[in-house]
Amino acid sequence: MQYDEFHCQLTMDKKGRITLPSPLRQALADQKISTLVAVANQGRRGGLSFFTPDDYRTVVRGRVRGKDPFARSTTVYLRAIDSTSQSVGIDANGRVLIPPMLRELAGLERDVVAFSSMDWFEVWDKKRWDAAFEAAMELWDAEMGGDGLSSLPAAPAATEGS
Repeated sequence: MQYDEFHCQLTMDKKGRITLPSPLRQALADQKISTLVAVANQGRRGGLSFFTPDDYRTVVRGRVRGKDPFARSTTVYLRAIDSTSQSVGIDANGRVLIPPMLRELAGLERDVVAFSSMDWFEVWDKKRWDAAFEAAMELWDAEMGGDGLSSLPAAPAATEGS
């Protein structure tokens, strides 16, 4: 399911619940989705990625479908990512309760950052997010030669009638 883009700061309550951003709540309600699947996206170094159950089967489980179940790359992936998956319900107030194991893995405390990324969205502890964002920007600058977005190829020109 494609989400409208969002990037926001949220507060996790003492019970481990976050309230999903209203555009996301509405999009999920429109599709009659009341459950999400959360996975730790980088073990103890990252945040959480949330998928609809269908997208989880396609994106996460799809990476190993048809692969040798005993191949090192398959077992490592299953242990590192898939083994952390947890189904989480969306309550009537648009909140999800993040299971304690996932809160611990993602280092989630009170202040979190949430953003959409195509067919999923992510939730990170604010401190971890700030560090990961800075690291990503450094890699991006190195790859782009410090030019950032200005060095991306131009979008193709629209043709008449399109």
